[in-house]
Amino acid sequence: MSPSASARARFASLAPPRWRRPLLVGLLGVLGLGYWSCATTHEPDPAERTGTPEPGPDGVASAEGAAGVPEAGDEPPLLPVLNEEALTARVAAQRRLLGSNLFEDVRGRPVPWITPQDELPDDEGPTPDEDRSIDDALLDSLPGSSGLGGPGGAEVTAGQRINGNALGLFVPIEGSREQGPPLQRFYDALEALRRGEDADGKVRVLVYGGSHTDADVYPQYIRTYLQERFGDGGHGFVHVAKPWRWYRHADYWVEGSKHWTTEHAQRRKGRMDGLYGYMGTSLSAKSKRAVGKIHPRGDAVGAVYELYFLRQPKGGSFKVLADGELQATVKTRADALGPGYHRFVLPEGQHHIEIELSGNGEVRMFGMTIEREQPGVVVDTLGIGGTRAANMLQWNEDIWADNVAHRDPDLVTFFYGTNEATDEDQPIEAYENDLRAVLDRLATVAPQASCLLMGPGDFPRRREDGTWGNRARIDQIIDVQRRVAADHGCGFWDTKAFMGGDLSMPLWAAAQPPMAKQDHIHFTKRGYVRIGMAVMDAMMVAFDGADLSGG
Repeated sequence: MSPSASARARFASLAPPRWRRPLLVGLLGVLGLGYWSCATTHEPDPAERTGTPEPGPDGVASAEGAAGVPEAGDEPPLLPVLNEEALTARVAAQRRLLGSNLFEDVRGRPVPWITPQDELPDDEGPTPDEDRSIDDALLDSLPGSSGLGGPGGAEVTAGQRINGNALGLFVPIEGSREQGPPLQRFYDALEALRRGEDADGKVRVLVYGGSHTDADVYPQYIRTYLQERFGDGGHGFVHVAKPWRWYRHADYWVEGSKHWTTEHAQRRKGRMDGLYGYMGTSLSAKSKRAVGKIHPRGDAVGAVYELYFLRQPKGGSFKVLADGELQATVKTRADALGPGYHRFVLPEGQHHIEIELSGNGEVRMFGMTIEREQPGVVVDTLGIGGTRAANMLQWNEDIWADNVAHRDPDLVTFFYGTNEATDEDQPIEAYENDLRAVLDRLATVAPQASCLLMGPGDFPRRREDGTWGNRARIDQIIDVQRRVAADHGCGFWDTKAFMGGDLSMPLWAAAQPPMAKQDHIHFTKRGYVRIGMAVMDAMMVAFDGADLSGG
């Protein structure tokens, strides 16, 4: 039996019945916290940090504390069963974002956090190549976020120590049992890529969301993990200039904000014409002084570049330079509105790309993709601070659909819901109708792609006395997302359950090392890495679990 067929046969044992989920989450909370608190009381031997996983009878290592290799009909494991390939990818992705301050080693065992409590680990302090104020700037992306982290804080007992590295529970991807694993088409694409049978040698993942996604931390974890296992197909999407001052990507610096106008569905100062393109954000300019620059960071390389822009009557031209050499002059003038593309190929390496306007008419850019010529996975980060899923319905459908179809995705993920939790004057039925319309549009544009909804995390409400209370609308949104995802054959991942349920956010914000910001909405870089680890583990359970049954 092939891994894909085996995954379908075993899916029922990986998706708990809906009525048992609260029980499982509660059990995870007790066992998970107990396990972590015990595991972090000693320093592991150096060999434990650097050794390779010890395979079990089936040649697969399971994370310490897991329930072991599941048999058909068993309840889902309390922790994911991880093979050596997965463990190696987890460590590579952690190192890419956190340096040496890992959560776990290559055996999947926790690395105790021994930094004094009044100090921050390296990944939370300033570094020469990164402005940590970026994280703080993101706090303004969500309605009402400013000032929520003032005096009062979380209800944490005086002197209580919360180990941030111990936070986060394993939560499986939910889906419809009748339809099989919700990410099956994604798994099939990965298998085809491994066998060298993928038509263009690329598996593409589109990651849509709000400011959680815009920060490009958990998407970068997903990118590194998948590329470690299945090949590095290139960084993916990046805008040609800075649509907002804190815009950043893990692998590329983006320069240029003056003389450009940023427009998207949430920006009321701009044109509400829906001509925002692939990401949902356009940059337009007429002045020759408008310049966009994209520089590689670290060891990021590219070979195949493609610019996305609007073709329009009276459209201007722009020049494309690579490493200071003119590659092309691109005309955007056309008889009618429509999507435009310009592709150019360079010898693989680190290239500095520059966009210069000719000054002969408006140029409206949607962004650029960067890929390698070799086979592999590509992850496009498509986050806009303050956005809602329903904003996608305001994007010009023809242009967005053409852009998405042009990318030919194998998986599309959505991480929305926190902003919608503040829309208390909107009936939850209206929210559900909008979400269904978004997924209907995706199904029409990319029927070959799997889809995954990541629910909102815990977002407590500040009471008048300064304490925190549960926000009921968050639970309503989670229920809607779970139901709508199942109806559309998508997966659903419960971020709030992963965090620990009701009022878990104050613990994340009070933890050391810090895992969430004091606004009780956003996470720290380390917190976003933990999200990436957890959702990636959940995504791969059915894929890797298929191998355990002899597929």
